[in-house]
Amino acid sequence: MPIGSEPERIDGRPLAVRPRRILLLAGVVVVLALCAATALVIWQLRTQEIRAAKRELITLDVLLVEETERALQSVDLVLRNLQEKIAADGVTTVEDYVRTQSGQETHELLRSKITGIPQIQAVALIGADGHLINSSRDDLNPAINVSGRDYFEAMRGAPADAPFLADLAPTRGAQTWSMFLVRRVSAPDGTFLGLIRGSIDVGYFENLYKALEIGDGAAVALWREDGTLLARYPPVVGGARSFRSNVIAGRPHLGVPQTYSVEHSSGDGLARLFATITAKQFPVVVTVGQTFDEILKDWRHVATLIVASAILCITAVILSLWLLARQFAAYEALHIAMQQRGAAEAARIEVEEQLRQAQKLEAIGQLTGGIAHDFNNLLTAVMGNLELLIKHIGSADPRLPRWAKSAFEAAKRGAMLTQHLLAFSRRQPLDPKPTDIVQLLDSMLELLCRTLGENIEIKTMVADGLWRAFVDVNQLDNAILNIAINARDAMEGKGRLLIEAHNVVVDAETSAQLDIESGGYVLVSISDTGKGIAKHVLDRVFEPFFTTKPIGQGTGLGLSQVYGFLKQTGGKAALESELGHGTTVRIYLPRAVADEPAVLRPASLAEKTKADAGSVILVVEDEDDVRAYMVEILIDLGHAVREARNATEALDILRRDQTIILLLTDIGLPGLNGRELAKQALILRPDLKTLFASGYARQAIMHNDRLDEGVELLVKPFTHEELAQKVRLVL
Repeated sequence: MPIGSEPERIDGRPLAVRPRRILLLAGVVVVLALCAATALVIWQLRTQEIRAAKRELITLDVLLVEETERALQSVDLVLRNLQEKIAADGVTTVEDYVRTQSGQETHELLRSKITGIPQIQAVALIGADGHLINSSRDDLNPAINVSGRDYFEAMRGAPADAPFLADLAPTRGAQTWSMFLVRRVSAPDGTFLGLIRGSIDVGYFENLYKALEIGDGAAVALWREDGTLLARYPPVVGGARSFRSNVIAGRPHLGVPQTYSVEHSSGDGLARLFATITAKQFPVVVTVGQTFDEILKDWRHVATLIVASAILCITAVILSLWLLARQFAAYEALHIAMQQRGAAEAARIEVEEQLRQAQKLEAIGQLTGGIAHDFNNLLTAVMGNLELLIKHIGSADPRLPRWAKSAFEAAKRGAMLTQHLLAFSRRQPLDPKPTDIVQLLDSMLELLCRTLGENIEIKTMVADGLWRAFVDVNQLDNAILNIAINARDAMEGKGRLLIEAHNVVVDAETSAQLDIESGGYVLVSISDTGKGIAKHVLDRVFEPFFTTKPIGQGTGLGLSQVYGFLKQTGGKAALESELGHGTTVRIYLPRAVADEPAVLRPASLAEKTKADAGSVILVVEDEDDVRAYMVEILIDLGHAVREARNATEALDILRRDQTIILLLTDIGLPGLNGRELAKQALILRPDLKTLFASGYARQAIMHNDRLDEGVELLVKPFTHEELAQKVRLVL
């Protein structure tokens, strides 16, 4: 259908519009429902997996607590039997305790008590002064004193029937570790006479946990209630034995199963789901954990299959809706054919034309540069017509100007996206000139203050005698603004931005590090007080489309544009950052030749006047919509306009009309391109001025990434004011 024409109607509604809208709405609803259902099923399956894992861990933990209590009860039973034996011996004083219990008979008794109990390594009798009185070991050393140990101090004032579980200690004469279960020996009047200490082999519990074969990623641990690790399988990474857990110490110790999850579990740092139970008779806690990776392993496979199935379903729905839409279009086209044969013929011609145009666009789309060129042509027509619509729209509906402005702003963002991509690929047209950086920074301060907000303090420090930089002023403006906006986001709208500028001379060694030519540069440094950038992110900040901002708050093209622009200019962008200490972006700008005059910041487009109105201008543009937009602007500015679709028509007009003083031509023309047309036009008219327009600066007007000398270029898409300003500049 030609642009601007009304769609054919049946019963007062546009053909194929309502059914297609219904189909589109139905498709969106179905796709969203499938996505929601898929997400819900996957989440429920995940929840079920975690619940099942909790039940399994709790069941296993209950069994382990019972086994652990039985092992400790066996040791405690030996200690209580010895308590009763000492009481039966009539011990009432410390001297009686030492005298009656230090003999060989007691030694043999102690040895017999631990026979057949694998978890007990030894039993020892300790006096009130901390020295060993007797032991089941044959190598008793009476010189050993344990009065400084935690269990000795704890049991000195403890009740007679309260056991105490001590810290770990290396087993004397062996490469193993022991934990001590201790009971107090008291006189009938309660006087402290000493201790009975049972040495428990930690390896017994670790072997017990190992024998369970609970699978990959699982971990079983025995803790004291204060968070001290007593035994663990698999062992702690690095083999550490002295270890405390704030998670265990901070939890309420109940005799019922509990579950909790941690991001970094004790011992190896893995994320796990834990079940924990506190023993009823002893101050110990048993935990059984399994990594989330292992718990959710099967779930991931199932989720992958579900997602794949959902994608197939969504694809099938979209394909079905597409086929239905085509069927609706075919039925309505047939209905039109039955009512009006002429309309059917026109529709056939239109479809064929659309097919030819689609084939043409597909062929052009295979060329990288052509994508930018054609896209900018389209944006020129869209933005131009929207701008004219905004200017001439009536007041019938107050919403129309708002809608038109929203569409215009969206088109401008599309144009900016194309320019960003061209900037990163270093194919944008640059017009570098000697630039006074001091003046440029002064002129940007007001814009930066408005953009960054009043909560950000902006400070500049410029060295005396600053060189002029050979750079494109507009692109440098955009680069500084992009960096400043990133700094504002990093500071979350509050902080300080420091802009510094000074001269640097890059030697051969530094040039190899920076990948730039050696020589003089103007170095502009922009520093913020933000949160900084992590090292793994720092390596990717200049990649196109890479961003750490939330979806919808950044395209990831800001810094990539800065990088590409400076690379094309012959400079360099370097970034330094540290978490918590802000970020500094350094941009190296090539020094301008000393005898070249400095250029000022471009004048505001608002300064446009109609002083040159009345000139005759030849517009050469193969895109009808773009040409119509350009002609309408020039006529509005008061110029007389001639127009041509290609170079052949343009040369014929130049031969006939000697009043033309300006040739405004697109570069990408069919046949002769714009630069070739300009050369032949100058042969006919040596005094003719030329202004090129293009959405993609091809090699026809660019060499070494820069515009040829004396070339004036109007970059598509452009606005009314930009075209007027450029024409005024050339004239």
